[in-house]
Amino acid sequence: MKRLLLFTSFLATVCLLETSPAMAKGPSLDARAIREDYRRLQSQLEDLLMAHNALKSELSKLRGEVRLLRAKTATKDTATATRDDLEGLAKSIREVDRKRVQDKDLILKEMKALLRSGSSSGRTTKTSPNSQKSFEHTVQKDETISAIIAAYNADLKSQGAKKRITLKSVLDANPKLNPRTMRIGQTLFIPDPR
Repeated sequence: MKRLLLFTSFLATVCLLETSPAMAKGPSLDARAIREDYRRLQSQLEDLLMAHNALKSELSKLRGEVRLLRAKTATKDTATATRDDLEGLAKSIREVDRKRVQDKDLILKEMKALLRSGSSSGRTTKTSPNSQKSFEHTVQKDETISAIIAAYNADLKSQGAKKRITLKSVLDANPKLNPRTMRIGQTLFIPDPR
């Protein structure tokens, strides 16, 4: 700002010094043009100073507003959810939905397997060589070991039995059984827990 004032003063001084000899002879056309240029520059300088002062006051107002906003954001409201909070919640909901659909598919598959096998198909009561009462089961298409055990446990429950058949007891009764590679028509011994 001071430089601008000094430059204007210098320019005015130079203009006056150059026009002094011409003024001694009388006002000429060039001297009037220079004076007019000087007045125009002085007017523009005053406009620039006014605009500069207006910008300074606006800048100080904006600084005050920024300070207020920083103070407000520094005191975070605990009830306000951030974008990260919402994204984490959405991710959790998607995961729960995915697992729910998987569970539904598994339940439907197991129920279909139970319906196909029927409630008594492939089941006979027999005494095993170690004189423990057991059920003999013939594996049907699409049956899994867990579906077979669940079906027998459902029958036991409907008969009022409190004990349940476990995977370990079935595997113990069938030592060569690999639950992942059961064949259709394979015979399983299902121990009676009663």
